[in-house]
Amino acid sequence: MNQMWLKKIRVVVSLAFLALTTLLFVDFERIGAPLAEAVRYPQFVPSLLHFSQTFALAATGFLLVLAVTLLFGRVYCSMICPLGTVQDIIIRIADKLRKPRKVKFKPQKPYTMLRYTVLALTIGLFLSGSTLALTLLDPFSNFGRIASDLLRPLYVLAHNSVGSLLEALGLYGPFPLHWKAPPLATLAFPALFLAGLVWASAWHGRMFCNTLCPVGTLLGLISRFAIFKIRIPKDACIVCVQCSTHCKAGCIRLKTKDIDFSRCVACFNCITVCEAHGIGYARSAPARLDPSPPTPLPQGERGVSRRALLRGAATALVGWAALPELKPVQAKPRNRVPTVLANRKTCPTAPPGAGDLVRFNDLCTACHLCVSACPYGVLQPALLDYGLSGLLQPHMDYISGYCSYECNLCGQVCPTGAIRPLDLAAKQTVQIGVAHFVRDNCIVYTDRTACGACDEYCPTKAVHMVPYQDGLTIPEVRENLCVGCGACENACPTWPHRAIYVDGHPVQQQAERPVSKPLKQETQGGFPF
Repeated sequence: MNQMWLKKIRVVVSLAFLALTTLLFVDFERIGAPLAEAVRYPQFVPSLLHFSQTFALAATGFLLVLAVTLLFGRVYCSMICPLGTVQDIIIRIADKLRKPRKVKFKPQKPYTMLRYTVLALTIGLFLSGSTLALTLLDPFSNFGRIASDLLRPLYVLAHNSVGSLLEALGLYGPFPLHWKAPPLATLAFPALFLAGLVWASAWHGRMFCNTLCPVGTLLGLISRFAIFKIRIPKDACIVCVQCSTHCKAGCIRLKTKDIDFSRCVACFNCITVCEAHGIGYARSAPARLDPSPPTPLPQGERGVSRRALLRGAATALVGWAALPELKPVQAKPRNRVPTVLANRKTCPTAPPGAGDLVRFNDLCTACHLCVSACPYGVLQPALLDYGLSGLLQPHMDYISGYCSYECNLCGQVCPTGAIRPLDLAAKQTVQIGVAHFVRDNCIVYTDRTACGACDEYCPTKAVHMVPYQDGLTIPEVRENLCVGCGACENACPTWPHRAIYVDGHPVQQQAERPVSKPLKQETQGGFPF
């Protein structure tokens, strides 16, 4: 059989998904809503979590993936998963850089106990209400953090540089993009994960997919029952060993001419290199439930030194820390005397549409798509603000920015439904927190000087100025009108502690819509002015 065309299809489809998914994270507005939905639809974990809440047809992508897996095996891992394509690119580059060798890959242990333990632990934690394992191991979320936290600042820098160059030449350039640097500690996770992925892929192929990835393990378990499997016809095999040495998953046993289809990632390398053109899809025999005995692993070659890997990761993190914010920031007047009363925030502030924090933490996998799409930079990865189970999940960081009254983008892009989509009118009355005024920190009180920045930036006029002393005015908060957008906290010029700050709600509430006063009109002739 000659099925060499399968690899060409895989390469085209996988590169298309990788390009669109990358664009989704680095420049959401450019990709457009229809393409964004097409990219998110078949992503397994986000689709499954979204369906568990809405049972909507638009969230049935995981069912499509399961159906295709039951037919042809782990096609998702080879064509749709962006992290899988990244590993294939790393393998390709490493193969070009390393010295030529006859054996590209060697048979790998199935690590049956490890991968099924990781899968069971992930499912157990999820059923107990924690998405920590999914956050750390889900391939889509890990790719999202790499693209959003590490790649996007480079994209923004290149985009703005091109725009500046065009403007210098007198040409109309693109509107500049903005990026707010997240805390350095949160950058360590995607940086270290990427470093480990590069090492594992360069020397061991798709090891991550067959050891730690819960999606790969689950789809591999389902692949045991696939209707069509890749087979090695014993009568056609000439034992050229090309299939085994080019197998990224290390799942081909030459002695028995058998393929462990639960670990096969459907890269189709074996099909293209088979000299006898014998390998290909064929209808499978009934699957056995007992795992195959492990194949002894030959002594492997030495990989990248651990010291060099850690040194490279540390260098990258220091470089990111040194990057300036890519959004110009206007200087604010500062108070003469540093404030001493710390802001007593009792609860982190989740994005509007999160609803109950418990529900939000149970659904969010910290893919950072909302962080990347937020035009004002207020959404930033949290470290331990939500506790360990909410590691890296987004929260409102009002030092970085504020939530625009005219924006509801985070709910539109969230792939898991952790942030519910709200129309703009509904979003404008969701109270995610309440502003609290600390008089002893306010420069009107400490420096006897006029300010009013919080009142000027408040979109609902929940913060307004009232008479104080010597003709000065001081802020007052009307909690029933406050939506917790944080514009007041972001604008407040006091340091190191703000004179006004937003404390989040564990369960988001409803604020009153501000009533605008109608213009007075003259009723007895003449003009109203």
